[in-house]
Amino acid sequence: MEILTILMIIIINFILQSTIFHHIAILGVVPNTALVIIVSLGLLKGEKAGGIAGLLIGFLQDIFFSVAIGANAFVYFFIGYCIGKTEQKVYKESLITPIIFTAISTVAYYLLYYVVMYFLSAKISFGFVVKNRGVVEIIYNGILAIPIYKLFLKMITVPSIKFRR
Repeated sequence: MEILTILMIIIINFILQSTIFHHIAILGVVPNTALVIIVSLGLLKGEKAGGIAGLLIGFLQDIFFSVAIGANAFVYFFIGYCIGKTEQKVYKESLITPIIFTAISTVAYYLLYYVVMYFLSAKISFGFVVKNRGVVEIIYNGILAIPIYKLFLKMITVPSIKFRR
């Protein structure tokens, strides 16, 4: 049931990100909610869930929008897997954790995507992307990380029994 719910969230996010989110762009930057979902799943479910979610989301984006199939899939998989490796070492209840990891992941996404596209001989101006989109997208994704992470935290966390006096 949980896997089906996560798949539905990924598909709904893909539809929203490719249609409606372009209308709420700030300074021409569309939020990368797919990256926030990958970070949230990696932090809460570990490297396997983060990597698989990254691979699935990346392939969806590559099939519909990219010039090279597999570039986004590889980058998102790598980010989801690496974030998932820290699952046992971070404090999951704090809302600062997903903000920091989302900001780091946004920077890592651009760096890795540039490297992958460089080796695929695609011409992307790294300076243009960093100067015009990077900072705004880091802030935008960091802000959106809070409600998305809270949603996943409620959905995924197993309720514990509390005894009160």
